[in-house]
Amino acid sequence: MILRKSTYKRSKRILFCTFIRFYMRKQPINIVLLTLIFFGIFIIGDTIYNELLYGNVCPIFTIVPTCYIVFVYLVFLLFFQLKKNGVLGFLFLSGFAVILAGFASVGHVLGSIKCPISDVGIPTCYIGVILFTILTGLKFWEVKSNKKP
Repeated sequence: MILRKSTYKRSKRILFCTFIRFYMRKQPINIVLLTLIFFGIFIIGDTIYNELLYGNVCPIFTIVPTCYIVFVYLVFLLFFQLKKNGVLGFLFLSGFAVILAGFASVGHVLGSIKCPISDVGIPTCYIGVILFTILTGLKFWEVKSNKKP
């Protein structure tokens, strides 16, 4: 039997929607975590692009711009989230990133560090603190909800 193109597209869409519904029902926290990680990668990718174009956009931590460090953290968080047994690595990196972004935020408030401003007008170090705090809290919640009584 030959399927028409429209029938094939419809069946493919139904299969995809069924998969998403099943996956969301099984692990909604996982979907939220992955979405936030991709959001962070998108935001920091824009900052890195501006750093490469104009230079001196990101504050320097030792000899490396912090936007590169945060990008590596987010890539590793993505890796640990997709890995089955990556809970300790995820929590360690996200906790350390909260501390790093917190120091940058305090330095920005005191005026010793200049954090890049996002398109919305919020300094990216504030976004980093919020993002990594939410990621850490959601991971704790995911671990707690997956424990069997």
